[in-house]
Amino acid sequence: MFRTAYLALAALGMPALAAAQGRPVVEIGTKLGVTIESVSGASLTHFGAPGQGILGQPTIYASFFAGRALLVEPEVALNIISSGGQTATSVGLGGQLGYLFRGPAVNSPFIAASAAFQSLSGGGSSDSEEGLGGKVGYRLLIGGSVGLRVEGGYRRWFKSHLNEFTIGVGIGGIVHSTS
Repeated sequence: MFRTAYLALAALGMPALAAAQGRPVVEIGTKLGVTIESVSGASLTHFGAPGQGILGQPTIYASFFAGRALLVEPEVALNIISSGGQTATSVGLGGQLGYLFRGPAVNSPFIAASAAFQSLSGGGSSDSEEGLGGKVGYRLLIGGSVGLRVEGGYRRWFKSHLNEFTIGVGIGGIVHSTS
């Protein structure tokens, strides 16, 4: 009798545990993959883990899930290199506005428009540039708390006339609402 009552209570508690996790609110992660930069017939290929971010740099992203299918994603990259008394600093800021065709709570294909800003300084000079592009991909959920994205993208940098092609994987931890 006690065993049956215990099993019944456990079975009734399972939906409550699943509902307590709530809907996905944000995914925080990084990416790895290949970035190919092409300008005037010459190309440069980066492979990084992490990598595949703004001009091949390692980035951290935060995907905020707004509404049923909208994805708002800022990303940031910071690199400081020091050698022989000289320091070079690279700061990248980017963002995506995307659409998850099936929403953030299930596996879903997605499409996104992206914009980025890159600032370089060092050796007494500085330069900055903006780029626009887009991405397509597929986002998989692993155990409900990890997002794994396979994606490809293109971005055009206007000042340098550089074409940036990316293919890679994004992996992030998902934070769910408590309600």
